[in-house]
Amino acid sequence: MKRILKIYTPFVLAILVGVPLIFSAINGFGSDSFDTGEIVGYSSIIVAMGLIFFAVKQYRDKVNSGSITFGDAMKIGLAISTIGGVAWGIYNFIFVTWVMPDFNEQYIAHTEGLEIGTPAFQAKYEAMMSSSESFLYTPLGGTLVMFLTVFLIGFVISVISSLVLKSN
Repeated sequence: MKRILKIYTPFVLAILVGVPLIFSAINGFGSDSFDTGEIVGYSSIIVAMGLIFFAVKQYRDKVNSGSITFGDAMKIGLAISTIGGVAWGIYNFIFVTWVMPDFNEQYIAHTEGLEIGTPAFQAKYEAMMSSSESFLYTPLGGTLVMFLTVFLIGFVISVISSLVLKSN
């Protein structure tokens, strides 16, 4: 199983982190890129986690003589999901801490259709930051959400791949 992880992990990480980085380098960092950035980000997650199917299939066909249990397939899928989730969480932490430290302000202004610095924005921003959900806007909270997003998508793909590819 380690060999399969060594083969597929670089591809997963390249798609998961590399594609959004390239997109950001081309389009820049700002509210103009938020909508397409979400599409690129979620598409990257789905494509990267889609490699779980191929990793499980290769393990079954090339390493394990054409058979695999549901449990072994899930182990491969969850390992890839965990590694991908950690990488995406670290990427998010670095992004909101050092690359774009005003991300929350810009994102809230964008989604609410407000201009930063206006009284309406200040009121909305302060309300969001003082709500019970304010943890989600911290670097740690955002990192956990991003980890869970990738992990849960990977988990679903792992279950589907395991059910499709398991030996009877």
